[in-house]
Amino acid sequence: MKPEILTMVEHESNHNGPVFLDRWGGSGGGDGGSTVSSQDKVMSEVYLGRQICNLVACEEVDRVERHETLAQWRALLDSTGFGSVHLGSNAFKQASMLLALFAGGDGYRVEEHDGCLMLGWHSRPLITTWA
Repeated sequence: MKPEILTMVEHESNHNGPVFLDRWGGSGGGDGGSTVSSQDKVMSEVYLGRQICNLVACEEVDRVERHETLAQWRALLDSTGFGSVHLGSNAFKQASMLLALFAGGDGYRVEEHDGCLMLGWHSRPLITTWA
């Protein structure tokens, strides 16, 4: 494969380190707010619970969750010849509109950072997307 563009969405956490306490500190987050349906909340707890359990309870080949930060991915991709592509203001506007529509302002925010979009909860970055 010789891709010309690669789009990535990743948890903004460093869960790839060998030290248990470092992974533990980065595995939590905020709650989904009171407007989340009970079915959505159960599905989120199952999905996130499985990820958190793998991050803090498994080692070596048993640990499959290995999130890395934007800075770590950028360094890796830059070293392989990929450069950043600015996502553009339309992506930011659409993400902000969707967030306002579905999150209801419960502390979530969208920011544009060096051409990337970042979803955060209060001051904590949660997910980053870039190309």
